[in-house]
Amino acid sequence: MENKVFWLLTISLIVGLSNALLPPGECDVQPKARENCGYPGITEIECSARQCCFNSDAPNSPWCFKPVPVE
Repeated sequence: MENKVFWLLTISLIVGLSNALLPPGECDVQPKARENCGYPGITEIECSARQCCFNSDAPNSPWCFKPVPVE
């Protein structure tokens, strides 16, 4: 049980840090303009590990998508 807690905390830390590396606004992409960065069924943790954005609010667009640079 202790191993599961350790790994859960480790993954949470990695996701938190990977999301912090993306500057604000890079994930503000309209659903129709999203470029897929994952695969069907990808989790938010797996998507963040790829340095991509995750948003499951739009059902007919990629949930894991590439960030766009903010000028």
